[in-house]
Amino acid sequence: MSHILLIDGNNIGYASMYVPALSRLQHNGQSTGGLMGLAQSVIRISALFPEAVPVVLWDGHAGWRKELCPEYKENRKDTPEKVSVAQSWRQQQPWAAALLMQMGVLQARAMDAEADDLAGRLTHNTEAFGDYGIDRITLASGDTDWWQALSDSVDWLSPITDKSVTLETLRSDGVKDGPFESPYEYLLAKAIAGDASDNIPGVPGVGITTALKLLRHHGGLDGIGEAVANGSAKDQKSQAITKHRETIERNRTIMDWSLAPASSERAGFLRLSFAAAECADFCAGFGLNRLADRLQPHGDWALLVSRHIRHVPAVCDYIEAHA
Repeated sequence: MSHILLIDGNNIGYASMYVPALSRLQHNGQSTGGLMGLAQSVIRISALFPEAVPVVLWDGHAGWRKELCPEYKENRKDTPEKVSVAQSWRQQQPWAAALLMQMGVLQARAMDAEADDLAGRLTHNTEAFGDYGIDRITLASGDTDWWQALSDSVDWLSPITDKSVTLETLRSDGVKDGPFESPYEYLLAKAIAGDASDNIPGVPGVGITTALKLLRHHGGLDGIGEAVANGSAKDQKSQAITKHRETIERNRTIMDWSLAPASSERAGFLRLSFAAAECADFCAGFGLNRLADRLQPHGDWALLVSRHIRHVPAVCDYIEAHA
């Protein structure tokens, strides 16, 4: 059986630019920290799951989210430093994709979808896993929105802390603000509270913990509205949630992958076989000597590739059919 490791490329590459040791990396005036950080993360995360086939998902342009919420991700350019970091990563991203291609890593991207949307497409129908010999998908992203895909066959990994979240973990005290009865309950509470990381405003003064408490007490979002309407809920938080119902529904549309509009095209994906010599030349051109050592013919990465390569054809078939 095959195990797929879906890696959020932009999320990890961008975050790498805020790691002090990586943020200072340059070669001939070109920043290389995001490039180095993503490649190292792919190697390190893959080593945690040596039999899994890594697939890096890239963001396309899902402009419909910004049409719904003009503030969406605007916080990522609200200071000169953030603008500089974003521009630097944008310049490195095509080179990161080129290096991953030489490393033999599968990559997927759709022009009008974010990596989140691709993750949603590839995890929404777990019953189809068996048809392709797949028994598990692990999501590697710093974005906890990806918890919505958790199931008996899908788990999540933080690329920064290596903390794993399973469906069982979500239903325990092992997650922040938890436990949650289901991924849906988590997502609904987050739609009410908003998402500061993506600059999506929620109901003023209502956080996830309060949202969760009221959802359970009144039996869901409709129950809160009914309680306010009949006068049994007179607290300000319940009234605020009812008043901002339109905002909550907008946030659900933005966050919930199952509510995303149909894509106008399928994702394209690419992969070459691992080419150690080309990786060495690439690393030399960017001054990435430490990375080159790990990409030698008998280095760390070559050993990992030899472990998962037999599963690649089935994974390619699955991606082609579902992304």
